[in-house]
Amino acid sequence: MHQGRRVIVLAGILWGASACDDAESSTLDGAAGERDGEAEVSEETTRPDDDSGPSETEPSEEVVAPGATLTLTARAVETCGSFAPEHQSGVNYQTPSAIAARVLAVELLRARDDPAPLSLPLSDPLVEVDLSAGGVLASARLTELPADTFELVRVTVASSRYQVAATAHMGFDVPGTLTVEMALSDHTDGSGAPRAQGQYSATFEAFGQSASQSGATPLNCLLSAWGGLPATAGGRFTVTVPLPGGPFAVQADTSATTIELAFPMRDTFSWRDRTDAGFLPGVHDMVMPPGVSELPDALTECHLFMADRCQGEAIVAYHPTWPMPDSAPLFCTDGAALVEPCPGPGEPGYGQDASYAVNPLSYRIDGLDGDGEVVTDLVTGLDWQRRTPSQALDWWDAREYCAALELGGRADWRLPSRIELVSILDFGRRDPVADPAAFPDTPSDFYWTSSPVPFLSFAYGVRFELGFIYDHDPRSTGRVRCVRGAYEAPAQRFSVEAELGVVTDQGTGLVWERATLDTPLGWLDALAHCEALALGGHDDWRLPTLKETQTLVDERRLQPSIDIAAFLDTPSEWFWSSTPIATHPDQAWATSTTDGYASIHAGAELHRVRCVRSP
Repeated sequence: MHQGRRVIVLAGILWGASACDDAESSTLDGAAGERDGEAEVSEETTRPDDDSGPSETEPSEEVVAPGATLTLTARAVETCGSFAPEHQSGVNYQTPSAIAARVLAVELLRARDDPAPLSLPLSDPLVEVDLSAGGVLASARLTELPADTFELVRVTVASSRYQVAATAHMGFDVPGTLTVEMALSDHTDGSGAPRAQGQYSATFEAFGQSASQSGATPLNCLLSAWGGLPATAGGRFTVTVPLPGGPFAVQADTSATTIELAFPMRDTFSWRDRTDAGFLPGVHDMVMPPGVSELPDALTECHLFMADRCQGEAIVAYHPTWPMPDSAPLFCTDGAALVEPCPGPGEPGYGQDASYAVNPLSYRIDGLDGDGEVVTDLVTGLDWQRRTPSQALDWWDAREYCAALELGGRADWRLPSRIELVSILDFGRRDPVADPAAFPDTPSDFYWTSSPVPFLSFAYGVRFELGFIYDHDPRSTGRVRCVRGAYEAPAQRFSVEAELGVVTDQGTGLVWERATLDTPLGWLDALAHCEALALGGHDDWRLPTLKETQTLVDERRLQPSIDIAAFLDTPSEWFWSSTPIATHPDQAWATSTTDGYASIHAGAELHRVRCVRSP
């Protein structure tokens, strides 16, 4: 498990009148009770031009000053747009219900670094919002707001509450509901009791009886793939997202406006499902106490108010759906020095990257309209911006730059995902590691990708000096190269043939050794091991290139950053690739299954090995 995930331990459930009478129930005063079914899907952002005042979701006791108003509402929906979350195999998913929150502050921002955000007046120090039904966050008379244009909204959340279906297993199955309530910010609740960030209570209810357990856990939220930012610093939990519908201008003639933050909660509660017979899919199967495989794998709280998710069809390609182009090294090493010719079969060093040519790099310039500004990768089918813009941008500005780009007669450009940017690395070059004909004048700098690092508020990027793959603070700056191309994930990415010990990637076509070698090896021994491997009726196995090892990185996970069902018991360690480095011929590239990063290591170091073959 990744350190910092919520740990819920429901121990010692008592099935008797005393348990029912004594157990504390985790509730939010004024929040909606248990609901039968999910929230109605609502995808619209409304800005009526009349002066009708509060929306129909506003509580009846809410009093709004007369005159044109700006009203911000929020609703948790099951999904929005056509985007459907990709499911990782071996993981059970469920959509929470009865979602509610208490809000401490709502602010409008002119920019992400706005030094003086505009605080909207709240109806209560702790505004209780029924997010499943939809409720009002804040409302203000427009005449009392400054004439200005606001780009983002920031919500400070005191606490959250939700339910999931659950079944407790204690010799017999007991179906019920699990209610989780968590303090997201340091605050004083409605009864005057102090609450510290991370304090939670979990209540299991079945057959009219309940039992509660409480504790505390660090919050661990992530940068949204759509651009929103949750933050947990200073004991405050805030969510900052672009205003739905675009910037909002307050002017003298601005009419009454309602802006709804609709955010999806589909499949935000996930966990490793037990493989034991009789454990039910679609519910949280609990044991007493829960084992590691029974603990939640994603934090529902971190998805609250992420309304940026419903504002467009953002594409983040988690994995390739095309063959991975070759790494294209133009040299060989014997593990100590550059050698020519390259080692032959049976010689030390055979099987390194240059020993094989798999999907050689191939580009067509002027792929769209002959203006020389677009490059088409003939292996992946992706279109690339040929030249890098001169300015360095932060992550959000990089995304916006690509979204606004019109090039080659096209306007559907976007910031590339991690694996898309990795696909154009050319390890036969250095400073930069890019084909100079296809991508001239490429600076040897850090380049952004659209892929957030899971459970961290950072984004992946690639340094084009040598090819390092690592994370960066989105507030810092990096270079940009935009991409366009369709992305449609296969219905099932991995096909596992357990009896043969192999896994086929339906996206790339590569066939992988399912297990990893128990004994770490040095680089030369790793090459020799894969060359000698006979598995699944084949003997043409090899050590994968660095770019091929990167195709297995699952950006939804850390420790290990790989599909945990397709590749059972993968350790969070470095895995060798067959790609050496010319500037340090006694070293080679490796990918970490802790976080997906790529770095160079001395060939004498001992690392893990997983072999691959091309069908």
